[in-house]
Amino acid sequence: MDLELTSKRAVVTGGSRGIGKAVARVLAQEGCDVALVARTPEPLQEAAAELAAATGRRVVPIAADTGSTESVTAMVTS
Repeated sequence: MDLELTSKRAVVTGGSRGIGKAVARVLAQEGCDVALVARTPEPLQEAAAELAAATGRRVVPIAADTGSTESVTAMVTS
């Protein structure tokens, strides 16, 4: 499927596992570079490395808690 997303960027929250990780994988397979966001750094970094290796796209892990305004602000500026 070609969603015409090549060279686009995406932010996926809850991206270290489950549905978030699956969404990030499909976006990367479609050509997006992905900012992968989750609260726990270790599984987040593992997921980002896995997706980058599998898709050849840039996948940047960002540890953030989307329930915290301060954390979201830090996420957006990083």
